[in-house]
Amino acid sequence: MQDINQLITTLNKLHDNRESNLLRLSKTKSVITNQISEVKSQLLKQIDDVERDLQTELSSLQRKNETEINIQKEEIAKVLYRLKTNQNEIDFLKDHGSNNQLFYALHQHVSIIKSAEVNVQKMVSSSHEIDIAFDAKKDIRIDLFGQLSETVKPCQVQYKSKKFQQAQIMTEKIKRIVKFEKDTKVKLKAGLDCLNDLAITVDNKLLLTNRALFDPKLYVYRDCKDYDTEIILSSKPYGVVVLHGTDRAVVTLPGEDSIQFINTANMTKDDKVKVSFTCYGITAGRDRIYVGGTDGTIKVLDTNGTILKLIKQGSGNINFLVYDDCHEQFFVRSHNKLQCFRLDGTLVYSKDVSGLAGVTRDRQGNIYYGGYHTSNIQRMSLDGENCEEMLKEDDGIDRPYGMCFNNDFTKLFVINNNSTSVFVYNCRY
Repeated sequence: MQDINQLITTLNKLHDNRESNLLRLSKTKSVITNQISEVKSQLLKQIDDVERDLQTELSSLQRKNETEINIQKEEIAKVLYRLKTNQNEIDFLKDHGSNNQLFYALHQHVSIIKSAEVNVQKMVSSSHEIDIAFDAKKDIRIDLFGQLSETVKPCQVQYKSKKFQQAQIMTEKIKRIVKFEKDTKVKLKAGLDCLNDLAITVDNKLLLTNRALFDPKLYVYRDCKDYDTEIILSSKPYGVVVLHGTDRAVVTLPGEDSIQFINTANMTKDDKVKVSFTCYGITAGRDRIYVGGTDGTIKVLDTNGTILKLIKQGSGNINFLVYDDCHEQFFVRSHNKLQCFRLDGTLVYSKDVSGLAGVTRDRQGNIYYGGYHTSNIQRMSLDGENCEEMLKEDDGIDRPYGMCFNNDFTKLFVINNNSTSVFVYNCRY
């Protein structure tokens, strides 16, 4: 389940990262379009310059090669004239001269022919067939015009796989809680008698909301037992949740239609965000915050408090809720009702319960809910089919309210005795 949760969290963050990248690319496109328009005139001027340079170079090549060829033609004409003259002389002697005269003339012309042969060989070897062609490149580029560059860097979202145990070690099956045994009571600061909800931080501090009008505070107990400090809030708080794996908590302020972020590392207030409805219950998923309130309304927020979605699941106030990431279901507690809803608001089941009290989940996904008027705590299977009483009056339960497990599911904390005390029960497996 931890591996699945890690994967889903990473994918949600990656999806948000991709959306942000798309928006950035859209803005960049308009900027670059303007830049391209600005250099368009420079491009046209460069095209004219390139054309002029090519025409000049063509004329120069044409003149140079014409001059060289014409010089060669003159040399060819001179040699050709001498050879034809000699040929005519020999033809004349053949027809009109004596054999002695012809023999003597041929002997004289041997040296002339050898000299002409040398010249012809030299002219042939130095002559070249010259053509001028224009190489119209398919990929035309203009220097200094500019180019688009694509910067690729690693995505800010990273995934670190949770290590599986070695293959030779048997994975321990998640055990089922068999029963609870009363442990102790948290020694509360004097005057606390309107406790409402509770949560436990990653460093094992117990957070308690006190809904008294004259004492709007979040109380902090280190090691879930000793008073540590208190945070004064702007109005009376109701629900509280710790964001999974972080040092941040969120408190609902129904009187201000707002939520208050808390830094649990140094126990100071961070941002206060308006959610625009009277909010009571609060829970958190992998990377989402779910706030319940009046008229059966649940609002989905990201971890910065931005409202992403509204879910309308019925009527009445949502005082407590818990979210199941794996099955994408809410377990909602309102007056005399415990209901299960899907993320789209579809009702899975509804159960009549006693009064109003808290709701929580164990490691196996079972639902625990309090009976305010019946003074008990019951456990229900994830599908709502099986239900059994786990704690009752004989165990010290008296009008329970908010409840939660500690981080390793070894203890159950229950606001008890009509919101005046906190009982701790050990989980027996």
